[in-house]
Amino acid sequence: MRVITFDGDETLWDFQGAMRRALALAAGLFGPPVTAEWLRRVRDDVAARAEFAGAPMEDIRRVAFGECARLTGAADGFADRVHAEYMRARHAGVTLYPDTLPCLRELRSRGHRLALITNGNSRPDLIGVADFLSCTVAAAECGHRKPDPEIYRYAAARLGVTPGECVHVGDHPVEDVDASAEAGMRAVWLDRVRGLERPRRAWRRIDSLAELPGLL
Repeated sequence: MRVITFDGDETLWDFQGAMRRALALAAGLFGPPVTAEWLRRVRDDVAARAEFAGAPMEDIRRVAFGECARLTGAADGFADRVHAEYMRARHAGVTLYPDTLPCLRELRSRGHRLALITNGNSRPDLIGVADFLSCTVAAAECGHRKPDPEIYRYAAARLGVTPGECVHVGDHPVEDVDASAEAGMRAVWLDRVRGLERPRRAWRRIDSLAELPGLL
């Protein structure tokens, strides 16, 4: 097991919390009766359109804010302002889980190479983990998107190893666990929520990243 790859959102950092806070900020810029929940629904509607299949999340969010501005009769340029403020707050608001940095430090000290495989657009350099990573494989850049197993094979090839030499750690039962296992990696399910049904192809299950060094 030469390489340990990680999912980002809800594995290394709290993405959902940052997104909720940024959406609340965006809703406040629009003003009543716009709510964060309505902004989320519009984004989901835009993402479901065929023309946005595989599009970067940031582009989908920009189009969604434009749609919201049109529906509310906002002035020209307002959607761009909201998008800029949302992205600033979203990136600034992402926080690492308490078990993340101790785990990454321990694994690096043992000589493991570490990498990130993500569908999202959170920036490791802004979050504080970039120095631990040999590479970052983002769906928007490589052309493969979880749960396509090909994103994991792509990452292994970029790291110069076979999938069988990799362990992937993630929270999502399908996108992280079953997909990486299908690609040939050992899949470790990080069950932060707990109580979920165990993925079909999990190699191991952990409750915290603190358990990972001992497991390996």
